[in-house]
Amino acid sequence: MNSIIEQVANDPSVTGFGSMDAAKVDALQKALSISQNYGTTAPNALQGGSALSVEDLDRTLKLVTHGLEHLKLWKDIIKEKVPQAVHEYNVQNSYGQEVNPFFAMGGTPQATDANYQREFIQVKYLGTQGQVQHNLTLIQAAHGPVIAREVKNKTVELLARNERFMFEADSSINPLEYDGIDSQIRVKMAESQYKSTAFAGYDTVGASNSVVIDVRGIFDDIVAEEIALTNVNNFGMAMDMYLGTDIHSVFSRNFYLKQRTLPGETLTSGNRVKEHTGSIDYRFKPSLFNRPRISPLASAISAGAAPTLGSFAHSADPNSQFGSADAGTYGYKLSAVYSDGETLPSSEISGSVSAGDGVSVTPTYLGSPLYFNVFRSPKNGAGAGWMFIGRVKPLGSGNPIVIDENARVPGAARAYLLMHDTDVLCWKQLGSMIKYDLAVTDTSYRWLQLMYGTPLVSAARKNTIGDNITLS
Repeated sequence: MNSIIEQVANDPSVTGFGSMDAAKVDALQKALSISQNYGTTAPNALQGGSALSVEDLDRTLKLVTHGLEHLKLWKDIIKEKVPQAVHEYNVQNSYGQEVNPFFAMGGTPQATDANYQREFIQVKYLGTQGQVQHNLTLIQAAHGPVIAREVKNKTVELLARNERFMFEADSSINPLEYDGIDSQIRVKMAESQYKSTAFAGYDTVGASNSVVIDVRGIFDDIVAEEIALTNVNNFGMAMDMYLGTDIHSVFSRNFYLKQRTLPGETLTSGNRVKEHTGSIDYRFKPSLFNRPRISPLASAISAGAAPTLGSFAHSADPNSQFGSADAGTYGYKLSAVYSDGETLPSSEISGSVSAGDGVSVTPTYLGSPLYFNVFRSPKNGAGAGWMFIGRVKPLGSGNPIVIDENARVPGAARAYLLMHDTDVLCWKQLGSMIKYDLAVTDTSYRWLQLMYGTPLVSAARKNTIGDNITLS
């Protein structure tokens, strides 16, 4: 190489432009360089300059999933410590009987008594397990201490799972679960002890006793006001509505669809309705965790096998919401959820359904699933398009179970107008989230992160649900 450099410098006949012979040009091409495929080649296959280059790993971890900022209800809900796993509370539904308060001079007014009733709720147990191999605690990790990173990951994981279950959990389907907000409102709103006796006879003509508004369609400003009016007529002063991000986006776009502007006015693109002002004023809290479950899994999480469905049956059901317009042929799939996750969906079973019917199938399966997820095709569209309609409790392999009464529109969402008050809605807990170290049995460091608690809806009728909300 040096002789080539001297020749170029001292020999005037060498110009450096095509005057070198092939051997000398080959010598020049031996200069070290990083190959074009650097970064996509296995480390032990790197050669030349590529073997000397060092990768630069960004010290900041790029998070592509949800974070603590997505947890809306957990930040808002009032948290109270309880000293026992069974928490009791008293419900008062009247100040006294409805009597005329006037009395004759010298006499006495009529005596009345307030009405009380004792109720209780059970604390349930949620948790997740973390594990880090010991050697990972000794290396210089890219994103800080590995255990600290995993503790944070497990914290977000557990809180996120609880965020969704605070709405959807139902102990009648899975006894290990607490009763979530949805379940408590639907059950308690019909019980006499949770209904005020005040204003008896002063209800709106044709008013429903339910605080669940079955929308069965798109969420608009009329529905938003109907939910507000229902809430205030049941003595509620709710302040936050939790709904899916997609539903809120469509609501906002439709609300401003006919927006008018002045020439020369400075505008920003997009519109977001932040709150509703009507019979009651409340804020919209769009959340990813209020988006509805839509489709079956494409790949299984559980090692268990999908159930097998047989004996499609339909018969008259007093709880059926199948109307004459809903009559037709439907296809169903079920996936089983075990403690290690959800299976793939079963093969489809289909049949005709008439108005007033309930649909039942007979699943066979192995092991002890916690519950089944049910998916239904569109009317007269069996064979494709299955969407989630709810969860059902297993009754034993080979026993029929009712899977559809048309109570839930496939893929539909729900909106929850909630009142944050210790006398209405709060989170009862034995304590804050704890990290519980496990015994060392191998060269891994293992721990549990645990939550002991339950939501308590102690005045169900002061909250309102918008049910079966769709995007179109």
